Amino acid sequence: MLDTEVLSQAPSRALDVVTPLGDVRFAVRVAGWDVPARPELTWGVGAGARLCRWRHQAVRLDVLSGTTASGEPGVTRETTIFRVLAREDVSEFVVQAELAGAPGDVRGGESAFTAETAEAAVSVGGPGVEELRHCSRAGQHVPPYWSKQLADAVELDGARLTWQLPGVKRGDYAELWVSVAWSAGDGDPGRTIDIDPARVLRELTQ
Repeated sequence: MLDTEVLSQAPSRALDVVTPLGDVRFAVRVAGWDVPARPELTWGVGAGARLCRWRHQAVRLDVLSGTTASGEPGVTRETTIFRVLAREDVSEFVVQAELAGAPGDVRGGESAFTAETAEAAVSVGGPGVEELRHCSRAGQHVPPYWSKQLADAVELDGARLTWQLPGVKRGDYAELWVSVAWSAGDGDPGRTIDIDPARVLRELTQ
């Protein structure tokens, strides 16, 4: 993802995104391995972004995260990009994003939800099945053999999203991106979470 030789190491911390309505917490499982909350290595990237790394005998997990321009006044957006590099064949790649302590007013679709109060609105979302299938067929971000294995890849349960993704063959990689955006209660952060991951990746690494 990046040449870490030219980066400075930074303090390690969990991937949680702090929002006005609570923390968005991530959980990742790859090949039956529940990835620890704190990374093994962390580097500072660009203006406030960070690259985190976990290593396992079967995989290397790199996670790039940071704030990017939302394009909407009054909306703050942070995007987290997960990349699995398979050292061996792995059977699954699961990412979960949950807004802890979400208020009762939560509305959602296939791969995104928005929680609202009178004071703030928080949206969380990432790629849906059709977007992942398009990426697979185009040879971008995910393996080409995923295109026929994504029927039930995304599950929404209240304020929790789960991507239950297919396996990754040895030597291949797969990426998943999740955006968290928030604004005052009269804002519309949900308009900003449908991102172009390649563009956001470039923005985070400049």
